Amino acid sequence: MIRGFLQRLRAQSGGIWWYTLLGFVAARMGEIVNFYIGVILVPKHLPASDLGAIQPLLTVGGFFAFPIAILLIPVGKFLSVFAARGETGKVKALLSDALCLNALFAVVVAIWLYVSGDALLLRLHVTDRRILIPVAAFAVLSCAEPIISTAQKALKCFRSMIVSGMVAPYVRLAAMLLLLAPFGVFGYLSAQLATTLFGVGCAGVALVLVLRKCGGRTSYRADIRDMVVYSLPLLALTLAGRVTGPAEAFIMRHRLPEEVTAGYYFSTMFGAIPGYATSALLAFFWPIVSEKFEKGESTRRLLAQSLAFNLVIGVAALVATALVVPYVFRMPGPWAGYREYARYVAPAGLITLLANIQGTYTAHESACRRFVYVWYCVPISLIEAALLYGLPAIGPATPYVPDFVTSFVTAHWHNTLPMFLGLIIAFKALGVVAMAIDWWFAYHRAERN
Repeated sequence: MIRGFLQRLRAQSGGIWWYTLLGFVAARMGEIVNFYIGVILVPKHLPASDLGAIQPLLTVGGFFAFPIAILLIPVGKFLSVFAARGETGKVKALLSDALCLNALFAVVVAIWLYVSGDALLLRLHVTDRRILIPVAAFAVLSCAEPIISTAQKALKCFRSMIVSGMVAPYVRLAAMLLLLAPFGVFGYLSAQLATTLFGVGCAGVALVLVLRKCGGRTSYRADIRDMVVYSLPLLALTLAGRVTGPAEAFIMRHRLPEEVTAGYYFSTMFGAIPGYATSALLAFFWPIVSEKFEKGESTRRLLAQSLAFNLVIGVAALVATALVVPYVFRMPGPWAGYREYARYVAPAGLITLLANIQGTYTAHESACRRFVYVWYCVPISLIEAALLYGLPAIGPATPYVPDFVTSFVTAHWHNTLPMFLGLIIAFKALGVVAMAIDWWFAYHRAERN
């Protein structure tokens, strides 16, 4: 009876919602583990001065990876294109070439960080040079993991994704218990790295099992021109994202006192809750949209459903979290000394929600080979990064900027957590508004046609 009900649910809900449901259930099984790690285990073994360095260290690797990320822009899309056409030989060739290129990049980034990594550690107020090892690994994996993950989705290895999602939190917990206490921040990053490698390993096994049945490699030389044309609009977007993403975490750690970034660490842990449901959707959204588009099927309804899901579920979770968390901060726990930071949980959750809405829309448009959004996303992103870097540094820059600019910034800008959060939220909201306008015009253009 239950099996029949689940089969009917899968048939009626469509692929994306069925796998989103499974992914959501699998992810929630491990969410308690991850929450325990982030809110209980990590503060227990790390000094408060190190808590604010965690997020910047996890994200800064993406900045160093942007040269190889540029070269690999078309890989994800064309893995899906080739898979949708049934050209598995091209999938195998493109995947192996991309991973070989990424391996060469790993050597370059490791040497570069070894030579010049001290400047990075200085700005993050970290002294353990061993940390550069996992940072370099994250830089490489920030390119390799999306390639492998996209191939996994393109070949519809969804079961391995769900199994990996169920097991990974417990791998992370075991690694944290082994490494966190004796090695501190280095142990935390190493445990994170072990978890990521576990996910990549699961995906790799699934891909090998599928691709070994698909014969030999097939040249994709005839598709290179299409790959270049596809990549050009995304080049600027990739560069902007590689600058702005780390900036949002890096600048606050660099410019704010350590006790403030430690308090905000707890805010982000609780603020991630509104994104739990919507992140389950994004895991399966892009490959399904890409396949539908390549087959000539309409994706408009799927986009509307996905955006509505993000908005309704995300807002409901955000409101619930904002109402409950202040009471949680009053309870005994590692967060007890940071009760005043409970008010920043809602802004942190709002940033996550807005980013997920943007991610859903841009994933849909890029999967459908439409890049109008690049024309407004890139300027918005770059202006945000410029302000995040520039406003706190207005003092040393005084000789190089007009006096009225210095006077205005000095009078209105202060290096405080509310200022940084307000700036980030404003630009995230501006991006969502721009996408809503873009979608409205696109809808009416389609109606006229």
